[in-house]
Amino acid sequence: MYISKNPAKSRPLSANVLRMMRLSRASPEGKSVVCENRHFTAKDLACCSKQGELFMEAASMGFTMDNFAPTFMTSQLAGVFDASFSSSAFINNDSLEDFLQIPVLLKSPQLIVEALYWIDDIISKTDADQNKSLALSEAYKAEKLKLPPALAELPKEQNRDIDALSYAYWLGFIYRCECLLHDESSRMVYGAFPEDLMRMAYQKLISGPLADSNLIDIAENICADLDRLLVEKIWPAEEEEKKRKQAVEMARPRKAHARHTERRWSD
Repeated sequence: MYISKNPAKSRPLSANVLRMMRLSRASPEGKSVVCENRHFTAKDLACCSKQGELFMEAASMGFTMDNFAPTFMTSQLAGVFDASFSSSAFINNDSLEDFLQIPVLLKSPQLIVEALYWIDDIISKTDADQNKSLALSEAYKAEKLKLPPALAELPKEQNRDIDALSYAYWLGFIYRCECLLHDESSRMVYGAFPEDLMRMAYQKLISGPLADSNLIDIAENICADLDRLLVEKIWPAEEEEKKRKQAVEMARPRKAHARHTERRWSD
């Protein structure tokens, strides 16, 4: 698997994300994360659903999400999705089919997954200073291309594990929600929310009271919970100070009660 850089370490959150988090979404002083003037439309949710189907198709083919999520979210293909699924793409268009730059997604998510790993295999064999676009162009002009190992090693039978497929759909869906909510690229969103963190969030969700809820109905709540985690990553010192003050406040009644008890016994 080729990833040009570790987005979680080498790609800090952009100024746009920080600005949105500070001004309109969350701050250490706030009691809760609030999303102002930005709610998911039916069109937004259609885009999220399409990406959820793509992730589910990858899981069905046999890819694990700890492999597929970073490969896709940091890829050039994800950049095409970002442009296609951005809020501005819908300004003068009401139809998902009309504006989508990659219409094959509407019919065959499998082709998108296969193309992703073909591209990944070609780029992984290039030198650091080699032009990646030129390498792809030359590879596609070649008479024969070897099947990428990632595709060749897939199991012959489809993955029918309902739990794995459900998580994959949820992951793709919520990643696109975050991209739309922050108006950020897939790469930047993955840098903030890597797959292992998302998996923990999903496990917490399905073991809680919202487990049986429709994903469309609770998508904004899920993003708000994820943003609380992001706030703690951005302002760890403030969060620690807040927790320290809370601990002090909790300890005061106990100390006062202890002193009162001591005086009563001494009398």
